Amino acid sequence: MFGSIAICSGRSSEALTGRICELLGVEPEPAEFIEFSNGNLMVNFTGGTVREKDVFVIQSGERSIFQDRSEAFGTVSGDILELLQMMYAIKDSAGRITAVTPYFPYARSDKKDKPRIAITAKMMFDLIAAVRASRVLTMTLHCPQSQGFSDIPVDQLHAQGTFMKKILELGREKIGFLAPDSGSITDNDAMAVYVSRAIKDAGGAPDVVTGYVKKVRFDDSERPQVRSVEGIDNFENRTVIMCDDEILSGRSLVQSAQTARDRGAEEIFAFVTHGVLSGQAVKLIEESPITRLFITDTIEFNSEAAAAVNGGPVTKIETVTVAPVFAEAIKRIHSGQSLSSLFL
Repeated sequence: MFGSIAICSGRSSEALTGRICELLGVEPEPAEFIEFSNGNLMVNFTGGTVREKDVFVIQSGERSIFQDRSEAFGTVSGDILELLQMMYAIKDSAGRITAVTPYFPYARSDKKDKPRIAITAKMMFDLIAAVRASRVLTMTLHCPQSQGFSDIPVDQLHAQGTFMKKILELGREKIGFLAPDSGSITDNDAMAVYVSRAIKDAGGAPDVVTGYVKKVRFDDSERPQVRSVEGIDNFENRTVIMCDDEILSGRSLVQSAQTARDRGAEEIFAFVTHGVLSGQAVKLIEESPITRLFITDTIEFNSEAAAAVNGGPVTKIETVTVAPVFAEAIKRIHSGQSLSSLFL
């Protein structure tokens, strides 16, 4: 058994860390980040000792364009180095170190589909292990199998429970679950099963169907071509639910929503764990058939900055927090309990 829980936060996840600490009833460890004129970074923990404590270092490996990128270390690469330095700084005193990466860095670089490229997700796991972390706690990897890249234990949390509560709050019974691509079929089908069961348990009469958008990518650009919808002929009088792991440019999700609207969908709600929302994604969402997009705070979303990019108020994007999921997982890891009941 290790000592008490200690929480350390990098600068890309300060808001989420604050919510997690509030739920755990602890204060984050004070840290000073000093950036030198030559571009070097020094991390200094200025508070009390973490000796023999169970330390959780929280830092997402991705930023939305609405977070501060003005400093040298306001970038993905800078945030990765910051995470590694924080863990390396306490490796000789902490009882155990867990790297908490709500969005795992380079999660999409999980395969070698071209010659002479790096499987960078594997490299990230190697670097985290190299600075003496004992385990990784993350949420919704782009490819769940990439957990096998790691030589230390990996706990992958999910946002489905948080999303399911929102779906049930909509009060709809005639629903079409539409996977935006073949990679998200399993998650959408699972959500359909659990939502149907919950509606029935509440005395309702669920009418739920599932399908997926068949799309083709011809290159590494963010412009996939939507070909067809498989499994559902029409969405007339149905509310469409789309679930995915992340949204980058938004084009794929918007194309899927337009396809659903063309087939008669009345309302379209999208639930996406990681809201990267790069480029003109917010503007694209605001102008799309999507009724509302729900994202989590694994990546911070700044409404005021988003409004500036959009050229007006952002009305279709809502953030739901996954802090309770991470706080509960941290408590269970600390006490040696199972995390299984946190999953659907």
